[in-house]
Amino acid sequence: MAQKLRVIVMMGGPSSEHDVSMASGAQVFNALKTSSQFEVQAIIIGRDGKWSLSESAPQALPKPGEAQERPMPRAEAIRGISLLSQADAVFLAFHGPFGEDGTLQGMLDSLSIPYTGSGPLASALAMNKAKAKELFRYHGLTTPNDISLTSAAIRASISNAIEVIEANLGYPVVVKPNLGGSSLGVSIAEGVESLREALAWAARFDADVLVEQKILGRELTCAVLEELDGGIRALPVIEIVPHRGAFFDFASKYEDGGSDEICPADLTQDQSQMVQKAAMKAHVALGCRGFSRTDIFLTDEGPVVLETNTIPGMTPNSLLPKAARAAGIPFPELMAHLVALGLRRK
Repeated sequence: MAQKLRVIVMMGGPSSEHDVSMASGAQVFNALKTSSQFEVQAIIIGRDGKWSLSESAPQALPKPGEAQERPMPRAEAIRGISLLSQADAVFLAFHGPFGEDGTLQGMLDSLSIPYTGSGPLASALAMNKAKAKELFRYHGLTTPNDISLTSAAIRASISNAIEVIEANLGYPVVVKPNLGGSSLGVSIAEGVESLREALAWAARFDADVLVEQKILGRELTCAVLEELDGGIRALPVIEIVPHRGAFFDFASKYEDGGSDEICPADLTQDQSQMVQKAAMKAHVALGCRGFSRTDIFLTDEGPVVLETNTIPGMTPNSLLPKAARAAGIPFPELMAHLVALGLRRK
């Protein structure tokens, strides 16, 4: 009888997306446990940075976290790393800084431990929305016009920040932390008062704030999956119709009935192929591995790429699992495939 592979699912972390990560991690853990290939354990990193090894993954509901990140205590991180010593592979179920931004990926590379998803560089680039947009433009992808501002500059003179935005972008605009995900800290500003509030809110989440021209079009997302031979394919496109807010915010993403997610999207074959091609091009431009999911608006002029997620959510309401099911890939099979990709790459 073949020896089982020891897979450790890592989740939690000291970021504002701790609870979303816990919800994703529990789903991944339970899916991998159904396979006879794997011996599965969980490493849970608390909001305080403490690591614990567990034989189970507690069920959690995704909910928005605090704006301020907590630093990882050095002694705790050094102790926690020892918990990885017997891992054959690590499944990263983090979202946000530390687990999705390349930090942990670089550490695992230095320890020669295989892991799921993209490496340090692609992870860091995708997390940094402003840098990702520069790469998208370089590779011929259309992305919204934008301005980057430091949170320090916003706090020093929010009036000056507003003047710069009004002169270069006008209204409406989307204001978001440059780093982060799950739509935390994101707002739409239609005028000066809402812009003032949006800038102050986003500045609480990150050292830099990205302000983008709001795009009018159909809101879509498209996942890309790597094959074992190294090729990639785009999964069916999903159209998102939010109900809880003016855009696909946290409530629309994670609350029951928060949005309609139509999979596959009601597009013509040409439209679907254009969106899938843009998602694959974004995946390659950033150097992503394993899987990714790119958010796109479809306008009369074609696809407009917003951002790429290197660790998309794996909660019951998440979009990558829905797209995979539409492509005939059950969730446990998808999880096992992602582990196999990490092992093959190593």
